[in-house]
Formats: sequence, structure tokens, C-alpha cells
Amino acid sequence: MNSGLDVVILAAGKGTRMRSQYPKVLHHLGGTCLLEHVLRTVAGVHPQRTIVVLGHKQHQVQEAFSGRELVYVTQDPPAGTGHAVRCAKAAVHAPQFVVLPGDVPLLPPQAVEELVEQHKKSRNLVTVLTTEVADPTGYGRVLRGAGGQLTAVVEEADAGEEVRSVREINAGVYCLSNAPQLWSALDELSPANAQGELYLTELVRVAAELGAASALLWPRSEELIGINDRRDLAQAERILNQRTIEKLMLSGVTVVDPEHTYVSPQTLVGQDTVVFPGTHIHGECWLGRGCRIGPGTQMIDSQLEDGVTVEWSVLQGAQVGAEAHIGPYAHLRPGARIGKRARVGNFVELKAASLGDGAKAGHLAYIGDATIGAGANIGAGAITCNYDGTSKHPTHIGAGAFIGSNVALVAPVTIGDHAVVGAGSVITQDVPPGALAVARATQVVKPSWKDRREVT
Repeated sequence: MNSGLDVVILAAGKGTRMRSQYPKVLHHLGGTCLLEHVLRTVAGVHPQRTIVVLGHKQHQVQEAFSGRELVYVTQDPPAGTGHAVRCAKAAVHAPQFVVLPGDVPLLPPQAVEELVEQHKKSRNLVTVLTTEVADPTGYGRVLRGAGGQLTAVVEEADAGEEVRSVREINAGVYCLSNAPQLWSALDELSPANAQGELYLTELVRVAAELGAASALLWPRSEELIGINDRRDLAQAERILNQRTIEKLMLSGVTVVDPEHTYVSPQTLVGQDTVVFPGTHIHGECWLGRGCRIGPGTQMIDSQLEDGVTVEWSVLQGAQVGAEAHIGPYAHLRPGARIGKRARVGNFVELKAASLGDGAKAGHLAYIGDATIGAGANIGAGAITCNYDGTSKHPTHIGAGAFIGSNVALVAPVTIGDHAVVGAGSVITQDVPPGALAVARATQVVKPSWKDRREVT
């Protein structure tokens, strides 16, 4: 923990350009909400306290981050960034504090570290993070004097034509000194501007006049992108996904078509795994070595051991053993556990069920709340009837058992090791190990039935 630094995250805005019923900071990027990305960034500088300024639908944000060690401050109504920092005054204890928006998800911890280092070394009142972009539209412009020293930051709405031509922009990230001089300047901010708000950027001018302001020019502008609307969100998604995939490829993973493959930053993938186009990997996923994933596959919070093949399938909260084969068109729902060299074929669904080593469910089966032993074979159309309308019940199928096609196993029920259940059976009682169970209606054949119908 850095006892000399607090962090203030500004997340009170309505985010009207998102056109959403949710607070902007709760929108997702790479499977993680924007505010979580920012919190991970600031965690890299080990602040003493992390203060989040909330306003619009603040209860939604607090519910999303319940249990986290965050200090919440309310800004009501929102009246600009300067006003937001004013609201956080009582919560700031450290000698310096970083202020940043809750919608800069690609900001690296290194940028914050260097900003703080420059601020301390220069003994500034205000240090601001800036960058240069080809199109500065929408951003505050950074003005410098003849010697290159920072003089002001001018919001676009208040800028003339000459100022708007400046390509160095304010990233909205500051390091400030927790000093009486700073709070006095904040108290004197005026809303006499195009938006009628209290601008935090006005502090830059005040501090510059005192010779206590500087700027850190960050070379990689794409890392400072702010999310104002869903176009920005899509742009950030592309950047984040490109970074993630490049990192995987450099580590020994083959991504056949990077532009049509999507991988969350939290994903870990072993060497010599091949990922085919149309694959979406979200959340906390772990893939072993030598796997073949896709095409057309979605994985969420799942784990695959070495040598697994998954094609045209959906996995959520699943664990798959080494050299297992999943798909095409399989669905592994939360709690699915697949053993080594097991096979889950086309149009097979598993939920809260385990398939033992070498077991097979080749096609058209539903296996829910069940335990399947090693080497068992589940025929086409077989289902575990696990729900009686009130409660879920388990099914246990022993090692080496054979379940014929179109069998209904009415839970709770146990099929013993190496038992056989004949096709078309509805099983309501346990089957002992090694036994044959057949439970279906007696076949009735009516000779000449077609001729009789024609006569009548």
C-alpha cells in the first residue's frame, strides 16, 4: 500500500451518449466492466484509498462492487469535474492523489506511475497526463508556452479556431497535491464557460501561473481512449482484443484469423494450441497445450486440459480433461465435467454432470445432474429426467454401462457398472451391475392393417 497516494475515480456522469439505462462505467469491455478495468489499473500503483465519486444510478454501481474496499462519495447533481473533486475533499487523506475518469479502460498502470513520479519530483500542485492524436475533436486542448511549459488546458467548447488546431489533448488524468492552495483554487472555480460547469482543467491555469504545473506527454494515444458512446466502446474492444491476441501469438499460440477471433484478456492459453475463426473466449478461461478450438465456438469461464478439441460448441463453466473431444454442436453448461479422452458429440447437452474418462455421449442426448462412469456409452436420444416439477434429482451411471438409444432415465436412479439398458426404455428403478434392463410396451402388430383401412 502506498501511504503517500490516494486515487479518486470520477464516475458520477449520466453518460447520455451511451443511450443506456445502465451507468456508463458498468458497460463491458473484453468481458469486464469499464470501472473494473480502471480499478485494476490503479491497483498497480497501490493506493492507500480508492475513492469513487458517484451520482447517476449510484446504487447500481455500488451493488456491482459490493464487498470491495472502496470509499464512495456522492456528487448530486453533477456539476463538472472540478465539482466532483470538491465532493471528494473529505475522503482524501494522502499528500498526493490521482484523479481519473471511470471510463479510460486501456490506461496502463505505468502511465499513472510515471505521472505520480513526475509530480513528486517537480513538487507540482497539478500534473496532467496528455497525448497527441490525429483528430483531437471532443477533447480539451493542451496549451504550452514558448519554452514548452504547460500554460493551460482549454475545453473544446470554449476554444477558438487556433486552439482547436492543437493536437495535444488532455487525457483527463491528473496528479494533485492535497494542499490548502489547491482546495482554495477549487473553491474559486467559476462556471462561466460554455457548459456552465466547474472545470478541473481550470486548476491547470491557476497552477501554471504559480509555476506549479506540468504535463506528462504519453506516447501511445490509443491507451488513453475515453468511452463516450458505443462507437468508442467498439474501438476500445478492437484495440484490447488485438493486444490480447498478439500476446497469445507471441507466446506460441496459433490464431488462424485474428480479425475474427475474440479472446478476453484474462484467458491463459498453452503453447501449440490452435484457435480457429469465429471463436469467442470470455471471462476466466484456461486452455492447455495442443488444443484445437473452433471454428464457431464460444467459451465462458471454462478450463481445458492438454490436447482437447472443441468445434462449433458452447462451453460455460465447464472443465474438460486431456484429449477429450467436444462437438460439433455440443452445449456444456455450468458444472459440466468431462473426463480424459471422453467424447461429447453433436447436439449433446450436459448440465451439472460429469462424464468419466473415455465415456461417450455421441449425439442427441441430455445429461443433467448426473454422474457417468468411465467408459460408459450414452446412446442417441437418451435423457436423464432430472426434474419432477419441484426438485432436481441425481442419476448415477456406472463404469462401462451402456445406455441404448431413446432411453429415459427417471431420476433418482442408479445404473450399475457394465449394466445395459435396452433402447426405448423408460427406467424408473435401479439397475444392478452387469444386468440388462428393458422397460417398454409390448409391440403389437396388426396384419393386413393397410388393406383393412382401405376397405372401411
